[in-house]
Amino acid sequence: MDLARDEMAFRKDYETILVNQELTTIFRPGNRLYPNFRGYKPLEVVTARVIEKVGCDERKIAPTFSDIKVPIMISDIRTIDIDCLTPADFQGSSPDIQTLDELLEHLEEIYDKSIECYDNTVTRIQIRYL
Repeated sequence: MDLARDEMAFRKDYETILVNQELTTIFRPGNRLYPNFRGYKPLEVVTARVIEKVGCDERKIAPTFSDIKVPIMISDIRTIDIDCLTPADFQGSSPDIQTLDELLEHLEEIYDKSIECYDNTVTRIQIRYL
């Protein structure tokens, strides 16, 4: 299942902080620099979408999205070895992801894989609302 190149998906749990423009730092597992799988480029403008019903890539089940569409710009994007993250890297992240342990737990829950499957790498994406 492919997400459109100009879209970024967010869980329903984050709808309020997304709509209120409070979320400015996002983490994804692995290398999400374009042209990698679901990768983005610096200064790229994409549409943030909220998932109503989760899909499954392995089963080729697409998620269902709400009508909410929030235009955002990728202001910074970089890959980081998970062990090199500092407390400052979590600034602007969601309230439930403020530490390395919380990030690891979140990524494993969402993606159903350990960070080792992604070479212990995360992509830190900073966004600006348009």
